[in-house]
Amino acid sequence: MILEFRDGVGYGSFMKRLRPIGYLQVSYWLAAVGVGLAAVLYAKLIGLFQGLYFLGFEKHPYLLSSITPLIFLGATALVVKLAPQSKGSGIPQVLQAIEFSQTSEPSQYADLISVKTAFVKVLSTSIGILGGAALGREGPTVQISASLFALTGTRMKRFFPKIDFHSYLIAGGAAGVAAAFNTPLAGITFALEEVAHGSSFAKFKEWVMLSVVIAGVTAQALVGDFLYFGHPHFQLPTLAMAILQALVIGVVAGFVGGWFARFLAYRKYTRFLPTSWWMRALVCGAFCSILIFISHGDAAGSGYEVTRRFMDNPSGKLPLLFPVAKFFVTAFSYLSGMAGGIFSPCLSIGSGVGYSVGALLHFASPKSCALFGMVAFFAGVVQAPITAVVIVMEMTDEHLLILPFLGAAYLAQAVARWVMPTPLYSYLAFGEKNNEEILEAF
Repeated sequence: MILEFRDGVGYGSFMKRLRPIGYLQVSYWLAAVGVGLAAVLYAKLIGLFQGLYFLGFEKHPYLLSSITPLIFLGATALVVKLAPQSKGSGIPQVLQAIEFSQTSEPSQYADLISVKTAFVKVLSTSIGILGGAALGREGPTVQISASLFALTGTRMKRFFPKIDFHSYLIAGGAAGVAAAFNTPLAGITFALEEVAHGSSFAKFKEWVMLSVVIAGVTAQALVGDFLYFGHPHFQLPTLAMAILQALVIGVVAGFVGGWFARFLAYRKYTRFLPTSWWMRALVCGAFCSILIFISHGDAAGSGYEVTRRFMDNPSGKLPLLFPVAKFFVTAFSYLSGMAGGIFSPCLSIGSGVGYSVGALLHFASPKSCALFGMVAFFAGVVQAPITAVVIVMEMTDEHLLILPFLGAAYLAQAVARWVMPTPLYSYLAFGEKNNEEILEAF
């Protein structure tokens, strides 16, 4: 006898309907494990190449500085010749793919999240890091993650044609953030703030969150329960003083972050760069080479080493002009046309801005100022304040600073919107046509 439910559906029929859901859940989990593995391997590769660069710069600074433009050219050539959609961060491409997956044929967005694009992304970023490019792996990890989830979703769609394919892309983007930073909660908030929009997220939020957690746990199991920027040692000011300092830094870092986003987005400020892709790569490489040499190598790479060294050293200091050099090396690295993200460099620039503001105004705790700067600059560039707060809080375990973090993040976002009214990733994803008139007004 078949058990009947209230709606008249038999138990046997009900179990048949549940079976595809079970397969889909397993597909999300397997893809998430793959993301965790890929993120760890990618991180180790970038760490190896960045270590080789700093070792080479220490021994042969003149030689390495002289060939930096050629390395930039090689990293950009890979993108231009093999996979143009692997250019830059990768997050705008994922946003495009999510948008197009709801209304367009797969052929119109397949290149954005293909395995080939992900492979070229890894190669281009790695070569760029060998040349001292100030780019991060976190944005590319999001595109690589989305590519793995898209591959899984495509396979599942053959058996279950009615599945919601773009939910795989959203889950992949969020899982990529979690695995790249070892911060599962930041992956969830990133999905809510940047990747998913509207009520559609409610349909598959459970699977997205599970994918984020599994990817983060997989990466954590392989490399251990570490904190991305270590364990900063500093004495906290009183809460009232901390909030005041955070607000001051939030204004400055938000303004600088807004201009950083505007500089990357708006062609008006980069007209001096050549239009030819190979000349552009060489010129950007030359600019970066000069700035890296002047900064004694501090402005090269993602900024992780410099920032963590400062955070871990009880008496650590940052050069006051470090954020200036890092700002332009990151910008020109991105504008060169190679693959690479801005997550880590933004956190590094922000730490420098916060530290410099705190030093000039004689704030008591330089390290807390650096953390406020991280949150504020990131919120100013990306305009995702909750993600900025959660990502820094998870990386440093400074939960006591949640209120100053929130104050700095939301104030920075408000200031940044005055400079760059359209969020950077949305602008880069959907082009200048819909946003140029808005920017002209400012």
